[in-house]
Amino acid sequence: MKQIISYILGLCVLCMSVPFISHAQVITISEEQMAAEQAYNAGIAAFEQGNLQEALSRFNEAILAKADFYAAYYNRGVVKNDMKRYREAIADFDIVIANAPTAITYYSRGRANYELENIEAALSDFSKAIDENAELDQACYYRGSIYFEQKDYAKAIADYNAAIKINPNLANAYNDRGSANKLLGHDEAAIQDYQTAIRENPDFALSYNKLGTMYRNQSKYEAAIEQYTKAIAIDKDYYLAYNNRGLAKYELGDYAGAMADYSKTIELNPQYAYAYNNRGNACFKIKQYEKAIKDYDRAIQLNPEYGYAYLNRGNTNEMLQKEKEAIDDWTKALQYGCSSADAYIKQIRNF
Repeated sequence: MKQIISYILGLCVLCMSVPFISHAQVITISEEQMAAEQAYNAGIAAFEQGNLQEALSRFNEAILAKADFYAAYYNRGVVKNDMKRYREAIADFDIVIANAPTAITYYSRGRANYELENIEAALSDFSKAIDENAELDQACYYRGSIYFEQKDYAKAIADYNAAIKINPNLANAYNDRGSANKLLGHDEAAIQDYQTAIRENPDFALSYNKLGTMYRNQSKYEAAIEQYTKAIAIDKDYYLAYNNRGLAKYELGDYAGAMADYSKTIELNPQYAYAYNNRGNACFKIKQYEKAIKDYDRAIQLNPEYGYAYLNRGNTNEMLQKEKEAIDDWTKALQYGCSSADAYIKQIRNF
């Protein structure tokens, strides 16, 4: 029986190290079962070559020839997961779990449920996988991701810790643990996690961007720009990194550089309201008030409840001596959560 390394969803590797499979179970003298084995092995070969449809057909043949060939059901579910046919994959995993449950099957069903946003079912599956085999780093990681999404950051960190203990090279776990630490106010721990994620994966653009933001929040703008630039070098279409680099340049007084980054952000994502607001702020700084107004207009058009865009447009209208428009904008800003707008309104009315 051909042995393949353990399956990790998304990396296109089939699992052949399932505990219930043994050499003796597969090799039989039955003609039907021999046909099942041949179809099964052909399915593995097709999958390794990236031919999902052929792999699916072969696993179908194996199951038709041997109705209790649970390894074929499992691997057919793996193929369906890769084809994004998650509900069908779950049906196959259900059959395996009902007859010969294993940790890897619970994990794989959890991934399908996770993709379908069946969060409670996914959480249950990942927990069962961990109960069956505490060494499944991916099950720990994905359960941690669910806890993160549920804003239970302490539990998320505990699972990321477990995943990292099992696999110290798991860059995603360091990155996401960094995000959890950041949200808990553990800034230095977050920085260390992002740095470690980058060491483990030097092409991890997301971690460079997040590390840059940590530095920017600490007013280390040159260091922030360096990280954002690395993220952009890896991913030329990373619009958030362009926007964030623009913010750091703005703080350094490089308004032309900031405007260039905001413009690139808008080119990559014309629906990103924040970049219009940010570019408007840069225009305001160099007294290009009419251009600033146009950018704030667009930001508000994209997000009619964008309080800071109203606030900034109000400030610009004041510079253009359009007091009524300024008051209208500040009133809107106040309505949408910008409490500082109240002071502007009182100031202009008492002038």
